[in-house]
Amino acid sequence: MVSLGISAFYHDSAVCLFENGKVIAAIEEEKLSGIKHDNSFPKQAIKWVLQYSNKTISDIDTICWYEEPNLKYDRVKNTVGKHWWKNRKIWKQFKKEFEETEGNLSVYLAKKLNFTGKVEYVKHHHSHLAFSYYTSPFDDCVGISVDGVGEWETALAVRCKNNTFEEISSLKFPNSLGLVYSTITAYLGFKPNNGEYKVMGLAPYGDPMKYKHVFDKISKFDVRGSIEIEQKYFTWKYSNTDMYTYKLVNLIGIEPREPESKIEQHHMDLAAALQKWYESCFYYFTNNCMQQSNTSNLVLGGGSAYNGTANGKIQKHAPVGNLWIPFAPSDAGSAIGACLYHWHNTLDNPKVKGGDNQSPYLGPEWTNQQFTNIILKEKVTNKAMFYDDTKMLCQNVAKLINDGAVVGWFQGRTEFGARALGNRSILANPHLPDVRDRINRVVKKRELFRPFAPSVVVEEYAKYFTSEGEVPYMNQVVKVTNYKSIPSVTHVDGSARIHTVTKKQNKLYHTLLKEFKKVSGTPILLNTSFNLRGHTMTNDPQKAIWTFLNSDMDYLVLGNYLISK
Repeated sequence: MVSLGISAFYHDSAVCLFENGKVIAAIEEEKLSGIKHDNSFPKQAIKWVLQYSNKTISDIDTICWYEEPNLKYDRVKNTVGKHWWKNRKIWKQFKKEFEETEGNLSVYLAKKLNFTGKVEYVKHHHSHLAFSYYTSPFDDCVGISVDGVGEWETALAVRCKNNTFEEISSLKFPNSLGLVYSTITAYLGFKPNNGEYKVMGLAPYGDPMKYKHVFDKISKFDVRGSIEIEQKYFTWKYSNTDMYTYKLVNLIGIEPREPESKIEQHHMDLAAALQKWYESCFYYFTNNCMQQSNTSNLVLGGGSAYNGTANGKIQKHAPVGNLWIPFAPSDAGSAIGACLYHWHNTLDNPKVKGGDNQSPYLGPEWTNQQFTNIILKEKVTNKAMFYDDTKMLCQNVAKLINDGAVVGWFQGRTEFGARALGNRSILANPHLPDVRDRINRVVKKRELFRPFAPSVVVEEYAKYFTSEGEVPYMNQVVKVTNYKSIPSVTHVDGSARIHTVTKKQNKLYHTLLKEFKKVSGTPILLNTSFNLRGHTMTNDPQKAIWTFLNSDMDYLVLGNYLISK
C-alpha cells in the first residue's frame, strides 16, 4: 500500500511518501520553496517525494490528510462566525478559501494532482500522537499533544495501546496554552508560529516573578485537571490578525515591543514569566493524565513539544519514567503521523516492536559526482579538495574546528523537521568562549542572545550533561555539569539543548565527533542549522555554496569535498 501524507494551509506544509508501513521520503515545502514556514499546498514537495521514490500519482492508493476539515470548519463557524460583524472580511475570506481547498478536498486534489483515489482524514491531534507513539520504543504509554489548536482540541491526552487511542483528557478551544505562548511571542516583537524558540532563548535572562501577576490573572486551574484561559485579554475567537486586547496591554503595563527594536530587561522578564507559566500548566496537565494511567511511559507531540526547556524537566515534575519525542512533533510531522494512524489504527497493522521510522534523514541527497559538477559550475574548483578516505576528511575537519574554524557540513539526506542533526549543520569549537557571538553576529546574522546546541557522542553524554537519557533529536534542554569547559554551547542559566549521536543514527557525524575528541579532549561540537537569518535550512548544494560565500564561515564540506576561502 502506497500513501501520501499531507499537511497544509496553516503552517509548515509537508509531505511524506509511505509504503507498507515505512516512510520512504518526506520533506517540508519550505525547504524547496525557500519560504519560511510555507503554508501553501505543497506541490513541490509532492513532486519531489514521487520522483525520489520512482512513483507517479497513479501509484498512490490513499492520501492521508492531517486533520478533519469539517470539524475545523465547525470550530471557526462557532467562534469567528458568531462574531462576523466584528470582522466580516476574515469570515468571508475563510469561507471562500475553505470551500476552494480542504472543504472540498477530493475535488481540489483532482484538480491540483489529478488524484481521484481515496482520501483518509485523521484528526489533528491523532496525527501528532500517531507520529509520536508509532516511532517510540513503547508498546503502552500516555500520549500528550499540545499546540495552538487542532479542530476543537488545543491539547489532547490519550492512552496508546494495541493500536488504539483512548482519551484521558483534553483542553478545548479557546483554552489554549499554545495560543497564549504565541500571543506573548507576538507581544515581544517576534513572529508567532515562528519566534517561540526565541522567547525560550530569552527567558533565562529574566526574572519570572516580575510578571507572575499577569499569568495568574489570565488562567486558572480546576480540580479536574483542566485549565481555563480568561478570554477578555485575547481576540482568538473573532480575529486571526490581532491576538490580544488593550486589557492585556494594561495588565502587562508595558507597550508591545516593535520588531527589531532594542530588547530591554522587562522583555526578558516577561519571556521568563511566560516560560515559567507554560511549564506549570504543562506539568499540571501531564500530572493529572499520568495519574489516571498505570504506565510511566510518555510520548509528546504537537508544536509545543519543541519547548525543550519544559521537556527537559518533565521527569522531575511528573511521574514520567521514560520519555519519547519524535524528530518533527509540529504540523510538518503530522504528514507522517496521518499515514501512521491510517496504517495502524485504521488498517490494524501491528506496531513494530521497539519503534520504527525513527530516522529523520528523509530528504534529498547528492552524489560526489554531482558535487563535482556543481563545484565546477559555481567556479570554486581552485578552493576545493577531494578526500577519498572519509576518516581522513573527518580528521582534517576536526583539526580545523579545533583551531577555531567555523565549518558548513553538508552530508547525506536532508533532515526532516526544524533541527539540524548532523547533515545540514554549521559546526564550531564549543570550547572557545567567543565563537558563539561570532556565529550569531557574522555567520547566522541573528540576535546575540540566541544559544547554540551541543552534539555529543551517545557513549559519553552523561559525563557532560544531566540528561535522564538519550536525546537523539535535540528536543530537551538539560543542565551542563561543567559549563566552563564548553562555554559556547552553555546558555546563561547553565543549560544546553543537547543532541546525542549514535553510530547507527549517523555514522559519519559520529566519526567526526570522535575525531574531534582526539584533538580537543571532548566529543562535543557546537551544532546549528545550516542557514542565514531569515532563510530556510539549506537543502541543496548550490544554496550551501551561496550561504558559505555570503557569511563568515571558514570552510564548507560537501560530501567528500572540503572547500576553503
